Amino acid sequence: MITDIFKIDEQTNLKAQVIVLGSGIAGAEVSTHLARHGRDVILLESGRDRFDPEIQALNDVIFLGKRHRELNPNTYYHRYLPPELRGVSRVRQFGGTSNVWTGKWKYLQQSDFDGRDWVPNSGWPIEFTDLLDHYRSAAKDYGFGDLEAEAVRPEIRELRGKIAAYGLKMSSFYWEKTPTRTAIRFGEEMRRSRNLQVIQGATATELKLDPSGQRVNRVVCRSLEGREITVEGDVIVLATGAFEAARLLLASNRQLPHGIGNAHDLVGRFYTDHPKHHTGILIPGHLTRQYAHELQYAPKPRFCICFALDDETQREHELLEHVLYIKPIYETFTDRLKRMIQGRPICQDNNGAVASYRVKFVTEQLPQKASHIKLGTELDALGQRKLEVDWCFTEHDHRSMAKTLELLTQRFAEAGIGTFEFGDDPPCIDNMTDAAHQMGTTRMASCPEEGVVDINCRVFGTDNLYVASSAVFPTGPSYSPTFTILALARRLGQHLLEITKFQPLSKPNIEDLSATLVNTASTQNDHL
Repeated sequence: MITDIFKIDEQTNLKAQVIVLGSGIAGAEVSTHLARHGRDVILLESGRDRFDPEIQALNDVIFLGKRHRELNPNTYYHRYLPPELRGVSRVRQFGGTSNVWTGKWKYLQQSDFDGRDWVPNSGWPIEFTDLLDHYRSAAKDYGFGDLEAEAVRPEIRELRGKIAAYGLKMSSFYWEKTPTRTAIRFGEEMRRSRNLQVIQGATATELKLDPSGQRVNRVVCRSLEGREITVEGDVIVLATGAFEAARLLLASNRQLPHGIGNAHDLVGRFYTDHPKHHTGILIPGHLTRQYAHELQYAPKPRFCICFALDDETQREHELLEHVLYIKPIYETFTDRLKRMIQGRPICQDNNGAVASYRVKFVTEQLPQKASHIKLGTELDALGQRKLEVDWCFTEHDHRSMAKTLELLTQRFAEAGIGTFEFGDDPPCIDNMTDAAHQMGTTRMASCPEEGVVDINCRVFGTDNLYVASSAVFPTGPSYSPTFTILALARRLGQHLLEITKFQPLSKPNIEDLSATLVNTASTQNDHL
């Protein structure tokens, strides 16, 4: 069932086996999976069904280093969204940030999990094979195309072989026709479920530890309207994204002065995103003209391709993995006349004649402790300390981007893919924006001296607190992290099934417990 914090009396005793914070991709996956298997779950969501700018303002941060994109109704980004959501990278609404993402699904590769000698702090403590079955099951259940079958399709193998001769590699991602929105995908199931109770408008402000200091047994939640509730649980899952997971751990500092899981000052450290640049143009060469049908972006759903320097080149030049995407720009009447006058051959895909391709670089960031988020002194509307974000880069980041651009320019021309035109704005870290892929603030590690969560996403120093988001990524190659977030959430859901017991449904739901609700609450709720 789905209810609102307004409908719950503050004296109501709320308990569940598992408490999940956040209703985005990870939170919706974990909570529904556990509920289907007979676990008693409460999901806490800061937002409500409708986007509320006042609740969204709880996401506001203070930037100390490079800034992120921010809300801008006129921005180039997210033109497919309502103006009030354009430019937003973290969403406090039922369904979380799935409400704004574009629907691109891609596996990490085996090499992405491996440590690289020239990239400090790289590598994962788990293997690609630990996630493969979860990738596969998610693709089947969500109805995605088969990425493994696409990788061996004859045309793709042929193109891959041709560019490999020039030190380039390519990989595919699946682009949904309609991006997955968890509020739509899971909303009706959540409303009907007797094992899962969703509480909207409930912003988690503090995690409470038991006397041992190793178990989180209560979550304190507040609303902007002044209501406060406490929820008790045996297992707590933070599925709130990289910023809010770290913020909540740091803010829960009454019993542990430095916050939960922060014995080694690593919560909020190693913050990374994917800087991206999207204003370049590629003039197609003979290879692009030959394979133009493989490079088109429509109609969706479909598989699309991205390019990078091969692993040997990255190793030789000690480069990070920077990925390049090209999107067709179709000819206008003027473009056609110009091509005919110049005598250039046509580049034709199944949608029409291609004048050029828009180039987008998405770059990997080197994980470093200095790039971090911390609690500031400014307070939000709930009286909570806002985050200060110091998103910063190393000389390695700058050098890697410059060298990658040089080599890709050379090799794209030699391979016949085409030539770049960047005008006065060639890609560099300084003129790139974020990709809304916040990662690393509670990184996964083999030991607490190196990270915040273990290989099962359990926070070091606790028995029952878990993180389900890209916050746990030790490194993040340059493409959408969403499929890996989903795979990790599925893996965590299976782990929690193994450590919790089936709970026969015997208790009334929240609304049954709320008979003492004060009259003002229902009156206030009428405007939602």
